[in-house]
Amino acid sequence: MKVIVTTTGTSLLTNTARALNKKNADVTDDELRHYFEQVGAEKASAETNSLPKIATPDDAVVMLYTATPEGERCAKQIESYLKSKDWRNLRLRKLQLEQNEAQFERKGLRNLVDTIIDEINKAQRERHEVIINATGGFKAEIAYTTMVGMIFQVPVKYIYQDFEKPITFPVLPITWNLDLLIEYDRFFGWLDEEPRTQSEVEQRLKAVSSDDRGRIQQLLSPPDSEQYIYLSPAGDILWKRLRQVREVVVEEPPPSKRKASEKLSTSLLNETHHFPRGTKEFAQRVAALPAVEEIIGGNFENTILKRVKSASDDGVIRVLWADNEKAANLTIRTTARGQAQVVQFCDRYIKPLLENA
Repeated sequence: MKVIVTTTGTSLLTNTARALNKKNADVTDDELRHYFEQVGAEKASAETNSLPKIATPDDAVVMLYTATPEGERCAKQIESYLKSKDWRNLRLRKLQLEQNEAQFERKGLRNLVDTIIDEINKAQRERHEVIINATGGFKAEIAYTTMVGMIFQVPVKYIYQDFEKPITFPVLPITWNLDLLIEYDRFFGWLDEEPRTQSEVEQRLKAVSSDDRGRIQQLLSPPDSEQYIYLSPAGDILWKRLRQVREVVVEEPPPSKRKASEKLSTSLLNETHHFPRGTKEFAQRVAALPAVEEIIGGNFENTILKRVKSASDDGVIRVLWADNEKAANLTIRTTARGQAQVVQFCDRYIKPLLENA
């Protein structure tokens, strides 16, 4: 069974009103029901045009509709029509999207993103194929539902009103770079816990380099009327993707065939450079991990913040080891492969060694 997550708009109401030469508010529920019979499902609404071309009546359909009287009316009428055609596995979910400019980005789009991700996670836990149908709803919904699909590797389908077949935005054979969120996950986790004021956020970011501060701010919303800052919808998608990656069940990476004594590069082993205090000891503890293959010393940075900087699909983890004066980049090659396995190995083993050193 497939699960189709579909955004639902008000095209049914708009089309009916236009055909009857009425205002939207003057169209009755009976007139909406009869409109399906008069023009057929394909012409009546974006949803009844697209769903039969994407799914079958045996598939599960989750219809997301806006928190407006018009949105709810249309969703319920479409649900009723589909049930009359033997679509039985239908479910409606109300979004917090309103025709309210002040809350649209801060609250509405984030709720859209969160709801779609929640439905994806539910379906994937039950091992169902997931498809996003972005045909109905606001234009902004199309942009963000497509972004969710791309980052969570779920195909997105869209049918333009004059087309017979759906356009598919397929799953891309790439993983999205989550390094910034991995490096500053404490900050992003803190921000996601509860609303934070602009002054709190600015204070927290003072310890971050100007370049990284600019990159982080691209994932934040502007201060709202109460001076609170949130993750932007795009930032929210990436943060929840990292959380999903951390929850995927993966096996332990295989052990390296190299002995721990063979894993340190010559510069680390002989301490030929003036590394921060404790660098060799930390590297030796990392080398004792079975899945680690090699640890290489790198360039220095003007910071005293120890942290993981990146975790790549090919098993390479970059960390910053620091004392109270300076920091050195270390590259750790491991046998872990794939985003989930590498990130989880990093969380389970490398971060505790950094934090407890």
